[in-house]
Amino acid sequence: MKTEALNSQGTKKQNVSGKIYQAVWRWHFWAGLISAPFLIIMSLTGAIYVFEDELAPIFHPELYLVEPAENTVSLERIRSDLAIELPDHELHNFHFPENKSRSWSALVEEENKSGEHEFRRVFYDQYRGQILGHVSTKEGFFPVVLRIHRTFLAGETGRYLAEVSTCWGIVSILAGLYLWWPRKKEKVKGVWIPRTKGSFRTILRDWHTVPGMYVSLFVLLIMLTGLLFTNVWGRAYMIGNALSGGFPEFYISPPKSADAPEGVKQISPDKALSIAKAAYPNFGATDFTLDLPHPGTNDAFSVLGDITRPFEDIGAVFIDQHTGEILLSTSSESFPLPTHLTLLFYPIHTGSIFGLGTKVLAVLSCLLITAMSATGVWIWWRRRPQGKLGAPRRPVGNEVPRWIAWFTIALAIFLPTVGATLLLIGLASWVKRKAG
Repeated sequence: MKTEALNSQGTKKQNVSGKIYQAVWRWHFWAGLISAPFLIIMSLTGAIYVFEDELAPIFHPELYLVEPAENTVSLERIRSDLAIELPDHELHNFHFPENKSRSWSALVEEENKSGEHEFRRVFYDQYRGQILGHVSTKEGFFPVVLRIHRTFLAGETGRYLAEVSTCWGIVSILAGLYLWWPRKKEKVKGVWIPRTKGSFRTILRDWHTVPGMYVSLFVLLIMLTGLLFTNVWGRAYMIGNALSGGFPEFYISPPKSADAPEGVKQISPDKALSIAKAAYPNFGATDFTLDLPHPGTNDAFSVLGDITRPFEDIGAVFIDQHTGEILLSTSSESFPLPTHLTLLFYPIHTGSIFGLGTKVLAVLSCLLITAMSATGVWIWWRRRPQGKLGAPRRPVGNEVPRWIAWFTIALAIFLPTVGATLLLIGLASWVKRKAG
């Protein structure tokens, strides 16, 4: 009797385990199949964009590269030249690269006749006092690549589509890891090493699974950090940190200049930059930006270090536009912990976090996402019955372990677009049952 009971219990566990595997396989299939075309587009454009800093000067040396000299012209001179070249544009900021062979640049804005705001990046030879050229921030090779990457050239609709695809791509990878997880310790080929012999389907399956497993952690990090730039997850993250004190006060409410005393004019950008460098000498050791006050406001001059380098000291100095008084001088050492974590998102997502090595790893990960998506679709196309979809069958019965239910709920909360999609699927199923 005991033996029969144990056998019955073991059979039940195997049945439940098999149903879990079947359910996860179904999730992996649908998540991967639906998100595949969008993930391929985002991965290929992401792989290109990783090396923007290295490739942009090669594509346009006339804009980015200058011959260093001993002295640079004043910012007031640059502002005057910009006013002549682009008289209807408002000057927003100056950007100063760490590399002395790179040109300075300025961001300007114009409101066109239809009320739309166009931003242009103006490149300037700081040693010879010459405007090298200017381009729209929406035009050119890399801006277009970025727009395809983020929106598929479909505006806000494309942004939501990119987020949904990324989130379901994460689900597909997590499900894929569960399906891959070795259940026989002695098995090596097909688990740790892709097979090169056997049926074409077996070889294709191995090359779909095994290489991606080795970089799955970095792929997941790239996808997760990319969510910072999305409409739902990204905004919720930023709002949550802002409300909970996760960001510096100056990010939420920047210091303001006092009302201008009668007859007192705004200090020059050169004066503001000089004050900022005296307060924070590290400016110049890395890239940094000087933001100018908007006309007619009490905004302050602000100088901020390169926030894409999270392991370097990032300074922030705010200066009264009328008196030159330092309103705030701080460094990244005083930033809250959530800010330090947030600053990691961009360099992880672009692979720049540890330099060339991680950039190469990021490109490899992007290419593997493309390969896994393409081979997954290929496998489905080869195995599906002619004239049918060939989706995995729904598991029979309702035995769902509690941990699966809680994990699904947690995933739906952490990835709101996944949760919203599941609700829509559930609603559609309910309507279908009622109609039937």
